[in-house]
Amino acid sequence: MAGAGRQVAPPLLLSSAESKGVEVASIQQGIPPEVVSYLALHHIITLSTSSFTGMPHSNTVPFANDGQRLYFHELKDSTLMRNIRDNKRVSFTVDDYTHDWRKVRELQGVGGCEIATADDDGTSLMIMRNKFGKEWSPPGGDLYVLRPFEMHFVDFDYSQVSSAPAEHRQTFQLSSLPPPQLVPTSTELARRTFEPNAIIFRPGEGHGDYYVVTAGEVEIRAEGHGVDQTVVRVGPGGMFGDQAALRGQRGQLTAYAVKPTTLLTLDRDSVRDLMM
Repeated sequence: MAGAGRQVAPPLLLSSAESKGVEVASIQQGIPPEVVSYLALHHIITLSTSSFTGMPHSNTVPFANDGQRLYFHELKDSTLMRNIRDNKRVSFTVDDYTHDWRKVRELQGVGGCEIATADDDGTSLMIMRNKFGKEWSPPGGDLYVLRPFEMHFVDFDYSQVSSAPAEHRQTFQLSSLPPPQLVPTSTELARRTFEPNAIIFRPGEGHGDYYVVTAGEVEIRAEGHGVDQTVVRVGPGGMFGDQAALRGQRGQLTAYAVKPTTLLTLDRDSVRDLMM
C-alpha cells in the first residue's frame, strides 16, 4: 500500500511464524505510513468494547485520523460511551472488500480510548473537514480519541483453490503508545451511606438501580394483605434491588437500613447487561 518514496520501517520476519505468513514491524513512534495511507481510503471503523460486566458490544462510526490518533464522535449515554468510561481498551477493524464482497484486506487493532480534551477539538475539526468536506460539522455527542498501540494487516489470498483463503498477517507494535492504566471497577461505583431506619427506596421511587452491601444490613419489605411483610434481609456481600423498577415499571418494594449501612450502587443499564 505504501507509495514510492515512503519511509516504512523494514519488517522483521519471525522464524517461528514464517510458515503462517506473519511479519512484525517494530515502530518507535506514531502510526506507520502504510497504515495512514490505508486509513485515508476508508471512512467507517468498527469498534468493539465490553461493559464492566463483560457484555461485548460493537459499533460502526465515521472516523478520521492523523499520524498519531483516530477521532470519532459518539452520543452521550450510549452503550459505547459507557463501555469506554468503564474500560478504556478498544479493539477496532477497518475492512476492505471487492465488488463481489470478498474481503481482501482488513486492519485490526487495539488501543486506548478516552474522551477528547479541548486541545483535540481544533485538530479533529481540521482533519474531519479534510476527509469529509469543508461543510462537515461536528454531530451531536462527544469527541473521542483512539490511540492505537498494536495493529495488524491481514491480507486474504484467493489464488489457491480451497474452502478458505490463505491469510498473510503483518503486525505493527507501537511502543511509544502504551496501553492505558485501568481503574478498578469498584472505584467507578457510587458509594452511599445510610443511618439506621433510613429509607433507601420506596414503591415508585426506584430508578432500577441495584445495590451491593459492603457494610451493615438492609431489610426489604413489601405490602401484602394490607400490612408490610419482610421479604428478605441482606448483609455484607449481598445484592438487592427492585425487579419491577429494573424493567422500567413502578417499583413495589421498600428498602431501609437496619443498622449503619454502606452500599455500592450499580445503574440499571449495567445490571441489565449482567442479567441478559
